[in-house]
Amino acid sequence: MTWHPPVPRRVTDAAGTAWTVQRAWPGTTPGSYVLEVRCPDRSGVMAGHFSGGVFEAITVDDPRLPALAAESARGEVVVHRAHKRAVLRAPEAFIKVFRPGRALAAAASHSISAAALTEGGFNTPRLVSAGPDVLVFSRLAGRSFHDLGHSQAGSTDAAYAAMWARWSRAWAGTVTAAGSSAFQDSLQQLPLRDAAKEAASLQRWVDHWLRHSEGIADAAPARAVLLSRVQVVTETLLGTPPDRVGWAHGDLHDKQILGGQLAGGRGSASKTAATSAAPGLLDFDESCQAETALDLANLDVHLELRWRQNLLTTRRYAIAHAAVMSAAKCLHVSPHRFSAYAASTRLRLACLYSFRPPWGADAATYLVSGYLPAQSPALPERTPIGA
Repeated sequence: MTWHPPVPRRVTDAAGTAWTVQRAWPGTTPGSYVLEVRCPDRSGVMAGHFSGGVFEAITVDDPRLPALAAESARGEVVVHRAHKRAVLRAPEAFIKVFRPGRALAAAASHSISAAALTEGGFNTPRLVSAGPDVLVFSRLAGRSFHDLGHSQAGSTDAAYAAMWARWSRAWAGTVTAAGSSAFQDSLQQLPLRDAAKEAASLQRWVDHWLRHSEGIADAAPARAVLLSRVQVVTETLLGTPPDRVGWAHGDLHDKQILGGQLAGGRGSASKTAATSAAPGLLDFDESCQAETALDLANLDVHLELRWRQNLLTTRRYAIAHAAVMSAAKCLHVSPHRFSAYAASTRLRLACLYSFRPPWGADAATYLVSGYLPAQSPALPERTPIGA
């Protein structure tokens, strides 16, 4: 794919302040986008809409998130997807703001998931308080696996490998624990996300891309490729035997997993402490009943994306990929189901990242033209995004 939605890297608001686009999502009409932006002179992020060359900022007075204005006095806004949700970082907590009435379901999902994760060997945030619109969680120590993988200063590949091995064992233990009879009553309270739901999610993202590219001559070849690939992926998801359904995180990727700071000195006490500590896991809003392949394929394709973005070295990508595949083998994930969910994830990320500068020009090319479901994403030939 060569054409991509023309989301600008920078926008200017009505007051003349310049903002850098951090993240973007497709709007409801062609050429309109939902943005999350940042300004070097201000803390936190801000949401907004961009359409017809005009950026309209949405402050903490988000009309669909009425609790955000009051909560903003307690911390820095670090996530704000306009009219959907927001996250604030306070000195001792993280605060999540939802649309009215939607926080309680997320609180229940957190409680159910945290029980299995603790049993499996993960640290999870403690739910400090829950209201209809707002959840408050304790902060966990550590940095995300995304940041630890990207940072090479003072770290070793051996420490990075030990960190991923620890995660792999904890993940296998968690999914196994969640499948026990003691957990079944709780599991039944989580929504089902089967292959049909995954196919529907994929189709929504494809529809976003098709809507924004409709009538654009330069996008015609990409539209044909995308339509062909989504048909193959959907047929594979729905036409091959599924694995057993169990507990799933629902949005597992390397920014959701926490570890200690990687140490550099071989055999040092600090390295031992960092790599032996239990990994942390965040954000259980999307927890569900699903095939184990859903989470593992989603994580693995995100790691492939980081590698293509030059955020992981080839060696570190291979280490992390091997840990994911080790967990898949331990949990008896069928290779054909892993490949099917991985292919679906690639298409979803291709559509999503094509809306996000600076990756938009290359994301669809490198992710959509990757792998059909019959192929296993071992260690592909790298053509880095943004090179």
